[in-house]
Amino acid sequence: MSNNFSPTLPRNRIELLDVLRGLAIVGVLICNIPFFSGYYYTPFTDLEQMSLPYLNSALINIVFSVFLGKFYPILCILFGAGLYMQFAKSKESGFLKFFVKRMIILLLIGIVHQTIWPGDVVTVYALFAFLLIPFRNLKPKTYLIFAGIMFVAHFIVTYLDFVFELSGTINYADNTARIQYQGVDPLVLLSSVQENGFKGLLFIVKTQFSYMWTIPRYFKLSPSVAFLFLIGGYLYGSGFLTDKAHKLKYLLIFLFIGLVGSYLMFYVSYFLKIIGDLFIALTYISLIAIMMKKRIGYNIVKGLIPFGRMALTNYIMQSIICIIIFYGIGFGNFGKVPLYVIYIIAIFILIFQIQFSKYWLRKFQFGPIEGIWRNLSYKRKQN
Repeated sequence: MSNNFSPTLPRNRIELLDVLRGLAIVGVLICNIPFFSGYYYTPFTDLEQMSLPYLNSALINIVFSVFLGKFYPILCILFGAGLYMQFAKSKESGFLKFFVKRMIILLLIGIVHQTIWPGDVVTVYALFAFLLIPFRNLKPKTYLIFAGIMFVAHFIVTYLDFVFELSGTINYADNTARIQYQGVDPLVLLSSVQENGFKGLLFIVKTQFSYMWTIPRYFKLSPSVAFLFLIGGYLYGSGFLTDKAHKLKYLLIFLFIGLVGSYLMFYVSYFLKIIGDLFIALTYISLIAIMMKKRIGYNIVKGLIPFGRMALTNYIMQSIICIIIFYGIGFGNFGKVPLYVIYIIAIFILIFQIQFSKYWLRKFQFGPIEGIWRNLSYKRKQN
């Protein structure tokens, strides 16, 4: 039996949101590919032997300053905005049953992705979406009030994590690589992934799972994810994402607070990281919105529209491509490639995905995985 709900048609989509999704997926690859490539797990002594070490170090600093922690908030905000849009249908008969089913299917997609990339965010988003069900009939200002509560809760939980070391399973003290898992020698990790094919993939996935999927980690993560979802709902419900994001004053305000927050993170307390990350993310959102109001700016970013419409497909596709390039089940380049080459590879991956998205959407309304998700959710084929 089919339901009465229908997916948003391409002609009714908000282009700014699709561009922002595309931008966020670009940022996600920039942040994830050092993990997929094994660069972060490679001993420092080996990194020093790679070509152009100073360029590699400079790229690390750029990624940490400009990308890391700035694009996942955009994805969270957009997902929260999407939930708010879905909740607009909450008074229709059968909405709650349909919504729960849709999130369960998304959760299953994320779980499948987890088998090759434990850092998957789809699973997290689907799980936390259930927490926002009580907000489905509330006004945007209420979202903002609860976002403030979650913001305070984030600092409390982060402090407790620091005091009791709830999620400290990665060794940052006296480590021989940028990331070293407790009880796992970096050289053993590298050789296993490079040489053992499918067993190597299972080994690193299991190792990453031991850190990623712990109750303390999700206890620490919960307030910040809920905070960003609620901020996304507020920004859409208040009309910011549709009518106000392009105003220069918001760009300047966000940039100022973001820079102050980043300064406080580096020189006062790492606990304040969320302030800089959030407002730099909002700066990027406003910058893109301003660009899209100008013809030249629109022409620069319009390639991200189809890429963003297929954000779920492209996100999971990035994992598959990177595993083929770097893991032993493919070309076995794990821990062998300098960072500047890794980012050249990332550029080619993005070019391919953007072109593939354009080609696919000429023939279909939705990306492959988006289509599967919608077909299962709506119980009818989506072209």
